[in-house]
Amino acid sequence: MKRQPDNVDAGRRAVLLGVASTAAALAVASGSNALAQEMKPPAPKVIGEGQSMVPGFPKVRIREITWQPGAGTKTRPMPNDMVCEMTQGSLDVVVAGKPLTRKTGDVWTCNKDLMISEVNKGSTPAVMRVVDLLKA
Repeated sequence: MKRQPDNVDAGRRAVLLGVASTAAALAVASGSNALAQEMKPPAPKVIGEGQSMVPGFPKVRIREITWQPGAGTKTRPMPNDMVCEMTQGSLDVVVAGKPLTRKTGDVWTCNKDLMISEVNKGSTPAVMRVVDLLKA
């Protein structure tokens, strides 16, 4: 049996290695981006903060949160009492174990320590306005 020259084997190895490396890099990049998007909640934009006349809540803060398509959070407790309004789009949420969808125009409340998760399964950004009722 006749053996091929070493330079042909080296060329084949280089091509195979390049293809394998590219495939691995693409798999890691796409997987890590999806995971990072799911694990990292969107950063809220603070619109304003001020004094409150509501008994038990000396301060209020207004925030706006924009959820890009596919963005979401793991289940976590709410940090404080709040009033929320969906101003654009929709979010699929799980509140205390119950799934539901918040749509444009919906208004609801959450109490401190309520367990919730959210995900934007739509194709457009979802925008939520939050009025935080703060005890300190």
